[in-house]
Amino acid sequence: MMLCCACAGPSQDDAADATSTDATSAGETGETGETGETGETGEGETGEDETGGDESPDPGWGEGPRTISGRAYFFEMPTLGEIEWVTDVDGAEVFVFEAPQLRVSLSQDEDHVFSIEGIPDGVDVTLALEHPDFYPLLTATFPVDGADLSGLSFQAVSHTIATGAAALVGADASDPTRCQMATTVSAAGAEDIWAIGEPDATVTTDPAVPLEQGPFYFNTDVIPDPSLMATTTDGGVLIADAEPGVYTWHATKDDLEFEALTLRCEAGWLTNASPPWGLNLVE
Repeated sequence: MMLCCACAGPSQDDAADATSTDATSAGETGETGETGETGETGEGETGEDETGGDESPDPGWGEGPRTISGRAYFFEMPTLGEIEWVTDVDGAEVFVFEAPQLRVSLSQDEDHVFSIEGIPDGVDVTLALEHPDFYPLLTATFPVDGADLSGLSFQAVSHTIATGAAALVGADASDPTRCQMATTVSAAGAEDIWAIGEPDATVTTDPAVPLEQGPFYFNTDVIPDPSLMATTTDGGVLIADAEPGVYTWHATKDDLEFEALTLRCEAGWLTNASPPWGLNLVE
């Protein structure tokens, strides 16, 4: 899927405007809404969901001391082969997947920034984004313990991009029983979604996936290319039509060390660990 893991960024002037907003503190804190519905976690070979349901005690969602903040970016394909960053999306919602009552609505006026309060310590958190015109999207899953999480990003792609890109790797983005995963292997100094990728790195997951599901690496034209065996300077990497479950991602290159990622792969969702919270170099 063409997931804009490290999409060709805007012009230098536009990029400056995009990064001038401090996503770690901008945006108003949304009120806690009614509990929404999320897709059920599949029970495949990769394990069972351990985050929700009546069997787990409530850790204090909505009452904790921590805040999660960041910014959402939206991409469409107005003409074939042309990906466009759009800034006039209204009506998207961001929420905590493990506690969907903790949600905020995004609007154009807010520049698509978000901030969610009330996160307790000692939990794992995955953020979700929904909008009818864009493929449902999850971030990586992060532990919360003693500090706020800031600078998280969403790279939301339209259904047109998701469907077209899936065909390039022989996947079906509309299959409600399967899930999609992606990230960017970032070079040193990744600070926002326009981060440069680290070339010649390879990615593995635990549990592993069949070869027909990936990993597929993105070429320098930001297109997943099944012939590639390692990352390019785009840094993007995709696993398509995977069995739902929880996966640990690792990147390898020579003597470099990368931070591992935990990705929940939920049926019908795309999980994209986009920069600056992707597969980053340990510096």
